[in-house]
Amino acid sequence: MKPIAPAQIDDQVIRFARIALKGVPEWIEVEPLERSIQTECFDNVDQAIRDHGGKAIMGWIIWEKPGAWLEAEHHAIWEQQDGTRRDVTPTVYGEPRLVFVPDDKAIRTHPRFGLPTRYVSISNDPVAVYAIKKAQKLMEVRAEILAAGGISPKLMPKAQLANDRFIKALEAIDAKLAAQGKAKDDDAPQ
Repeated sequence: MKPIAPAQIDDQVIRFARIALKGVPEWIEVEPLERSIQTECFDNVDQAIRDHGGKAIMGWIIWEKPGAWLEAEHHAIWEQQDGTRRDVTPTVYGEPRLVFVPDDKAIRTHPRFGLPTRYVSISNDPVAVYAIKKAQKLMEVRAEILAAGGISPKLMPKAQLANDRFIKALEAIDAKLAAQGKAKDDDAPQ
């Protein structure tokens, strides 16, 4: 089960944005430009500025792993010269709008990679909590790699181990959520 854009900006999303990101969430329309590339928000915004002017707004996109957690992914959107803001990066799953939290302190520190993703549990389920711990560990290793200026032979085993453990934790939470969904489907009136 992939993370999705939250269906609404509810109390959980607002609290996460306020506490973890020190900001206020807002809806932002996704309107990619012709040459925009998925997952390349920083380059896409740079290209929009070169072609049309305006400026970059740094911040976070909030995703939800339904039944498990919220996550904040470092992201950039484009503010046009008239002040209109839009996300010029096509989403992987075609979402027409996203929840964005502006953060002028979320500056780009690496030419290719954003800041580490942040997570908060929306479940007390031990499998979800474990998955978040593994995700956070992976983000710590990623931050270490960025601080070192890139992956090194010394950091490679640590990065691979953190990634493998996160993937296994994701598989476990996905299996559990799928089983819970099937159980709910089985309980539905026929």
